[in-house]
Amino acid sequence: MARAAAILALFMLAPIVGLDAQKPEAAGSAATFRADVDLASVSVRVTDRKDNEIHGLTADRFALYENGLPQKISFFAAEEEPVSLGILLDVSSSMASTGKLDNAKEALSRLIGAMRPEDEMFYLRFHRQVDKIVDFTSDPHRILQAIAKTGVTQDGTSLYDAVARALCYMRGAHRRKRALLVVTDGADQHSHRSLEELIPIVQASQAQVFIIGYFGKEEYEWYRGSRNKKVTLVTNREIDNPVMVFKRLADESGAESFFPSSPAKLQEAVDAVAHQLRAQYTLAYYPKANAGDFRRIQVKVAQPGTRVRTRRGFGGVESATAGGSGQSAACEREELRPYPYESKTASENGCTVYHEDFQNAASGWPSKELFRYMDGTYQMASAKHPESRHTYALSPGYFPMGDAGSTDPAEGVLVANGPWFEDLDASVSVELKSTGGAGDLEAAAGLVFRLNDRGYYAVLVSKAASGSRKIAFKLIKKYHFARTAQDLSSWTEFPLGDLLGAPQKKISVQCKGPIITILLQDQSVAKFEDHDFDEGLVGMVFFGTGRAVFRDLSAEEVCAVRRAPPVSR
Repeated sequence: MARAAAILALFMLAPIVGLDAQKPEAAGSAATFRADVDLASVSVRVTDRKDNEIHGLTADRFALYENGLPQKISFFAAEEEPVSLGILLDVSSSMASTGKLDNAKEALSRLIGAMRPEDEMFYLRFHRQVDKIVDFTSDPHRILQAIAKTGVTQDGTSLYDAVARALCYMRGAHRRKRALLVVTDGADQHSHRSLEELIPIVQASQAQVFIIGYFGKEEYEWYRGSRNKKVTLVTNREIDNPVMVFKRLADESGAESFFPSSPAKLQEAVDAVAHQLRAQYTLAYYPKANAGDFRRIQVKVAQPGTRVRTRRGFGGVESATAGGSGQSAACEREELRPYPYESKTASENGCTVYHEDFQNAASGWPSKELFRYMDGTYQMASAKHPESRHTYALSPGYFPMGDAGSTDPAEGVLVANGPWFEDLDASVSVELKSTGGAGDLEAAAGLVFRLNDRGYYAVLVSKAASGSRKIAFKLIKKYHFARTAQDLSSWTEFPLGDLLGAPQKKISVQCKGPIITILLQDQSVAKFEDHDFDEGLVGMVFFGTGRAVFRDLSAEEVCAVRRAPPVSR
């Protein structure tokens, strides 16, 4: 999205000449609404060039255009219009860090406490799923009590699904002015829908979408400094750049996005949203009957030196509803597209079983030059880079892995996919292949597990230094913000029997609480205890020179029924 185009679409210097709008109904007047088409409401913020609100404008100073044609303004309200407000709060695991969730709850409490009797609100929390907590109410105490009880989950972020669900609920609003306030510290990673599928939903809604991106300072600078619409996760999966996404969603709906860097700035952002909702003007008109296509909206004000912020347009006008349980039930019955990895997922005795044979490239693993599906395997190669880069939960996929037995540590490549697991049995088979060139670095590869927003564990295997009839393994722990991995064990040599002498080496782990058991070719070789990561994704990692060929990744949830160790497939 071009920044200049967005600015031109949202800010227009108002002409000094008189406007040709027809006189609208004033707020409180007895307006007659046609039943065959819905009244479309447009919130308008008018400021001077220093972003100070301009108050006291009358209806005859406004003109509204749809696709360049003047429209009759059928309703006008000068500020203080009652509002239907939805609050959407991120409770994914990253919100627990540095007290982000507590700060958000405190900032929202002042907004909710200032709610007027004629206003109405609803409250949803979201993580990988969307949970409706309080339906539309004019009682601020219900919202305050629900938010006070809110805690973090251990899941990731499904922002697009959450915004779509909230805008669906908003169709049951009883007020002309409608707004959604989203507080999150995460980029979308787990939604069933794409950004391009969400944009038409935002355009069709009459609600403004205010988004507060409460990122850490370094993370925000990294997002903002990227000139790409996509950023790469540590799992090597590409996602939308959240800074661009948040601005686009706000711009499409005539709202604003904020990126506070401290609890005080967060409170200022929430207060700014509350102030804008009180200071905006509300205009409404009857769109044309053929309202299926996107229609550009323009609002002009006959006042010199003013700037106008409003939505870019409508992509079809929603049908108004009477609200209540019928609307909520319709939103909750929405059928979502399955995740790609779900084609490889089953349930056995109530437990999730994930088996990836890498036969179908549509099953969700990232596929590029250095990591890709190939002939029923998943193959990974490593590349050295001249400069090491810090690694974040949402960061470039190449990162220092620590010493693998070489004097020149290589930068590893990591991929992950599939369901989220807590206690699990997992395994993968790997074959290491060297290029045989001069200066090659010793290759190591392994099984990644419990990868979450803070870090992960991995069991690595490599050729033993002391002889070809042994294999070396170790367990590492990696925090995303750390430059190198921590060794939970040093390289340990294990003698190869006849079965282990085959090119493919099977690595398995059994995790129950903090206890991690490592198996090689189904033989238990070590047991460790570590309390840092208790759930997350599974995946693979490779570093060194050459490539690794992976087959048959399996992960099984350990539920109430005790499972036996994984067996060879």
